[in-house]
Amino acid sequence: MLLVRRNDTVAFMAGAYVFPGGRVDDADRRPSPGDVPGPSRFRDLSPAEEWAYRTAAARELREEAGLDVRQRDLEPFAHWVTPEEEPRRYDTRFFAVRLPEGQTARHDEGEATAMAWLSPADALARCEAGEIMLPPPTWTTLKQLRRSATVDDVLAWARATRIVRVQPGLIREKGRTVLTLPGDPLHPGPSEWEVPEDTRFELREGGGWRPARV
Repeated sequence: MLLVRRNDTVAFMAGAYVFPGGRVDDADRRPSPGDVPGPSRFRDLSPAEEWAYRTAAARELREEAGLDVRQRDLEPFAHWVTPEEEPRRYDTRFFAVRLPEGQTARHDEGEATAMAWLSPADALARCEAGEIMLPPPTWTTLKQLRRSATVDDVLAWARATRIVRVQPGLIREKGRTVLTLPGDPLHPGPSEWEVPEDTRFELREGGGWRPARV
């Protein structure tokens, strides 16, 4: 999996290792005639709206990692929304895609200051060892992808998975900041959501999230 390290100067998740990504621009919402396939994998999006996310994902991958992919090759598999308590709100769609042959990733030295190709298991181990920071959505996704042995397995899983809107809860009390996922005892979730292994994360001193015992 390709992960990029967010610049320490950015306002959100500074210093964390994440999947390449960014926002949907107005230009991404203007597809060429005949571009938009259907139906949308996201139940809350029209085919044209999903295509805008695909276009943005391909553009951001090119800008952040120097990789060119086709929108049609992207496989949607997840939908995360930031907690309502957060001042910065994001509505994020996740896609998987195979690295095209003959291309080499490179980070942009702007929003991203480093990059790494890691297996899901290696990335999780490095986070547990304190070598890298992983936000809870990235940690949870890597745990899901750890069950796949090959890229073909990942893409097959992405095509088959039911995409559920996941919105964590945020609790701040007694000097602690805790994030809960649907399925946690403190956070009832949609029945369609496959409850992950870790449903609660605590923000540690130094800015890193770590799974917390329920």
